[in-house]
Amino acid sequence: MTIMYPGGFLGERPLLDPRLLPEKSAQVSRNIYRRRGTLKPERKPAHVSDVPQVFRPANLFRYTPGDGAASFWLSWRRGLDVDVARSPIANDQYERVYWTGDGPPKMGGIDVITQGDGPYPSSWYQLGVPAPEQAPEVREPNNRTPPDDGSVDWPPATTVETAYVVTCVSSYGEESAPSMPSPLVERWDDASDLPEGGHVIVTLPPMPSSSNNIQAMRIYRTESGGMYQYVADVAAGTGTFEDDVSSAELGIALPSAEWDMPDPKMKGLTTLPNGILAGFFGNTVAFCEAYYPHAWPVSYQLAFDDPVVGLASTSAGLVVLTTGQPSLVTGSSPAAISQMKLDVYQSCVSKRSIVEMGGYALYASPDGLVAVGGQQAEVVTKEVFSRDQWKALDPSSIHAYRYDGRYMAFHTNGCMSFTPGEGIDRYDVNAEGGYYDSERDTLYLLQNGAVTAWGAGNPFSILWRSPITNYPSGRATLTCGRIVAHGYPVKLRIYADGETVMDQAITGPDMFRLPAGYTLAREWEVEVAGNNEVVSIQLAGSPGELH
Repeated sequence: MTIMYPGGFLGERPLLDPRLLPEKSAQVSRNIYRRRGTLKPERKPAHVSDVPQVFRPANLFRYTPGDGAASFWLSWRRGLDVDVARSPIANDQYERVYWTGDGPPKMGGIDVITQGDGPYPSSWYQLGVPAPEQAPEVREPNNRTPPDDGSVDWPPATTVETAYVVTCVSSYGEESAPSMPSPLVERWDDASDLPEGGHVIVTLPPMPSSSNNIQAMRIYRTESGGMYQYVADVAAGTGTFEDDVSSAELGIALPSAEWDMPDPKMKGLTTLPNGILAGFFGNTVAFCEAYYPHAWPVSYQLAFDDPVVGLASTSAGLVVLTTGQPSLVTGSSPAAISQMKLDVYQSCVSKRSIVEMGGYALYASPDGLVAVGGQQAEVVTKEVFSRDQWKALDPSSIHAYRYDGRYMAFHTNGCMSFTPGEGIDRYDVNAEGGYYDSERDTLYLLQNGAVTAWGAGNPFSILWRSPITNYPSGRATLTCGRIVAHGYPVKLRIYADGETVMDQAITGPDMFRLPAGYTLAREWEVEVAGNNEVVSIQLAGSPGELH
């Protein structure tokens, strides 16, 4: 008779009775890194940085400028739910970053958000550029008078009816939607055979009162009902502009006719392919104009039956999680997107539990973790947790991160990792927030007001307990054992029918003897603990059966 665990260890499946667990699954798997197939101690988080002057920080982002300069930690206090996106603009000279969840949507370049000694972001601008609240006014110039001698036709044959709109422009070159149009006014190009006074005096509307860093106003003109075309930029605060730009000198057509401000309640900022950002408010998901993250046309909004809880960008599209059914939004352009409900009735109970896992997303529902991949969705922990066991974790408290192929979930009662098909592992760690830095392949945590890096500290102490192995009474003729490990000692505990048979520190790879007197025991369990990596656990009836 033997009990052999030659590697390939699996995690916990609390749903199953310990007698019915698969051979390599665990009753207890704590503080273990199992990717090597062994029972290797995971390493504790280690201190990386303090977060100065932020009261109880719980949101974290590492801001790294593109020129190789030093990184900055951006953090926000507990009680906020902040989502951060880097600029979708290639080689953004301002190195902008965007975020939601701290009041109205915000943004800033490196020169703005890293002013002073912290905390960061130290300053910001509201995302978007507001349109002027009033239309421009127009009037004819004072020298526009019909000639007394009738030497030319009046008005000149080249006269056109024009109207004007004005946009606001930020220091980043971001442009607002246009103002309301001015009244119509006649104008004509200057020419030697035409009377003077063909130009127009444009009175600009007041500047919007905002925190959007508006630096200029941009003037557009339409002629005889055509498109609005660029006339000129004028400095913010300019009162009037004398338009003597000829028709042939007009510039590009107005691009920002629908470039609305994002809704001030928008949150859940998410990066999509093709230069698109997405966010949500209420039951509405909004999209920015591609590569114009300040512009959020109302026509690019989608409504859902239930309030939106969060978003996840996957290779199949944007997963929209609600208080009802999840949906999938697909399309390469925000002007041509479609939505489809997924056939699973699992609401999302924690926005911070949503994690993109590479081709699919995981999130916490009332019944367990749900995986959404393509047009399919299912509860992937239904063979791991019962509903009551899942509820005991307080899933509404989960904040989770993708790291090393694992779903790392922190909750009220601690921390666990989940890998589909392998069960769960638990860790003696608590954290208020975190951030996975894909550039450094590092999971950073917020712990007690400081930033720590997962796996950068000393080894944890592991604890792994086997399933219950059942033998007929009188057949349990176990007499010896061997622990193969990368270091010793390894604490070994053996239980028979719930009674401790052995509790001993194994100090090397040599065979050891088991106490006699337990041949009638039916139910056997093995447990190892310590700070050393265990490769295999072997119990046998004779030394020749050991490897």
